[in-house]
Amino acid sequence: MPELSIISASVDSPEWAELLVKSVRKFTSVEHEIIIIDNGSLPVNLKWLETQEDVNLIKLSTNIGHGGAMDLGTALATFDHICFLDIDAHVQRKDWDSDLFSLYLSNPLTRLIGVVGPEQKPLHPPLFFYKKSFVSENNIYFKYVPRLSTDTAQKAYWDILNLGFKVERLEKGPHIYTCDKHHDEIWLGNPPQATMAHAWYGTRFCENNPQRKKLALDGYKLEDHLKRKTRFFQESLVLEILSSS
Repeated sequence: MPELSIISASVDSPEWAELLVKSVRKFTSVEHEIIIIDNGSLPVNLKWLETQEDVNLIKLSTNIGHGGAMDLGTALATFDHICFLDIDAHVQRKDWDSDLFSLYLSNPLTRLIGVVGPEQKPLHPPLFFYKKSFVSENNIYFKYVPRLSTDTAQKAYWDILNLGFKVERLEKGPHIYTCDKHHDEIWLGNPPQATMAHAWYGTRFCENNPQRKKLALDGYKLEDHLKRKTRFFQESLVLEILSSS
């Protein structure tokens, strides 16, 4: 039976963390562990996570970044197969885990599964699937490297290709959530199905930390973000996930 280490990085995102953890519990069939690297959240934003017995919460005093947290989580993982999920992403259906394993094993050259990124980035960070042994043995890391990468895991993408292996990039498909277009839904499986939802601005406004809170981003106002966030958390599937144990 496959085993899977599911890792995420969080900072001051309690509601997104709860949605992610509960979606993993609800829809994951394989034996798994959940590791969350917290990049220096306020104590009040960690209360729910601290009570979850199935979550290995690693509390850091400083923010080591998304990619740095990926590297740390990878080093701490118990199982060889790893799925790293953004904290503002969540699983939408059962069999997502078996579909990831099937895709990874369908081509003997595949060493990383990611998501298609914008034009300037070959990968988008909401989901990565890889083997701890491979990245460790080949000194591949995910932290941001100035001049060598544009975002998390970009250098890893090129390093894997340069070694002669393949990176599988998942496509973004039609939305099953109707509340808001400020999110991606990643499709996977045969036939492809909505599998993972990711909010574009889920954590970037830092509204749960008064010292880090932003009033606007990319011409998008905090008040509009909060309205869309409220609608997002009223989607029927999201409510179903949150009502589960």
